[in-house]
Amino acid sequence: MCSVHVNIREGLSRECLLMGLMAFSLFVGGSQTLRGDDTADVTAGGKGRTHVLLAVGDIMLSGSATPFLKARGYDYPFKDKSLQKLITSSDVSFANLEYPVTHSGVRFETKTYTYRGDPGSLDAIKKAGFKLLSLANNHIMDYGDQGLMATIRGCRQKKMVYAGAGSNLGFAGKLRKFEKHGVCYGLLAYSHTFPEEFWATPDSSGTAHLDRESLRHDIMRARGEADILLVSFHWGEELKTVPKPYQVDLAHLAIDAGADVVLGHHPHVPQPIEIYRGKPIFYSLGNYAFGTFSDNVSFSFVAEVLFQGNTPVRVNVHPINVCNREVMFRPRLATGKLAQNIVAHLQGISEPFGTRIGFQKGVGRIFIDHERDEPLDGSSDDMAP
Repeated sequence: MCSVHVNIREGLSRECLLMGLMAFSLFVGGSQTLRGDDTADVTAGGKGRTHVLLAVGDIMLSGSATPFLKARGYDYPFKDKSLQKLITSSDVSFANLEYPVTHSGVRFETKTYTYRGDPGSLDAIKKAGFKLLSLANNHIMDYGDQGLMATIRGCRQKKMVYAGAGSNLGFAGKLRKFEKHGVCYGLLAYSHTFPEEFWATPDSSGTAHLDRESLRHDIMRARGEADILLVSFHWGEELKTVPKPYQVDLAHLAIDAGADVVLGHHPHVPQPIEIYRGKPIFYSLGNYAFGTFSDNVSFSFVAEVLFQGNTPVRVNVHPINVCNREVMFRPRLATGKLAQNIVAHLQGISEPFGTRIGFQKGVGRIFIDHERDEPLDGSSDDMAP
């Protein structure tokens, strides 16, 4: 039986946990009192409208959840009213679509776990309010080219913006855009996970996977085409709370090249939040609605990034319970002591990155101090390739 009260501390050293709890206690009650949808204080001073990005991690409405969701309906995972309000009140919402939406295709035989989902599940994801989807992951090609192309057709038919996979590398790496309230949001998505057979080439379908220089070039080019540029990475090691050095390298490279937010996923559990040169990096957003029973995955968070114009000024961290033996594939907004413990854990793992997370009314708060941005010469070029 998974237990968020126990698993919160897995993967942490005693010193790291104590450091996080001590730092966290200093900030409880020290931030401004704001609701997730209350942005009046941010817009004060007439500097422009506040825009809200909401981001979650992995969505996979298949696997062990299939019989349950067929009986209850594919919209069942999205019925937590508090989370519904967060998603639908945002300007743009992002998720990683961790499975092909198809009845067709040939299963990739050499993988232990392969998934595909009913096309009706994509309708439920759209109805829930998700507008931007990353397809760059290690499951989107589980049922080959047919499965991928069926998913892309479904996204197009439902007018959902997707990025990170396509009929060849050119299409997989293409910048995708979404406009709301006169703001153009751009999304680039990349997979740095195996198998390599899933990576697109100039002549074959798959996910976008680029070397550092090509990645830098793509982001710099996209910078001029979007007001707010989001870069998504499927990367890291499953169930690890600490990012690998290459994740830090690529995240810093992305920000240096022009990204406004870096959105990471794949580990299934949260990893640190870093504010680098005034821009938020989420090394792993963890799971959201994921159709498996795992005793190692019990809690996560929803990231809410507030922009003043096109400048990120605050991150709200909404802790959630994703222990499927308790919530049965429906993420639930955490409250009370559970919410406080989850945010304390995030503070503990983020502290080495210089991040301070306050806590009020069940929500973690990160205020971005642009006066303390790193100088432009703090380039990721000096880091190991």
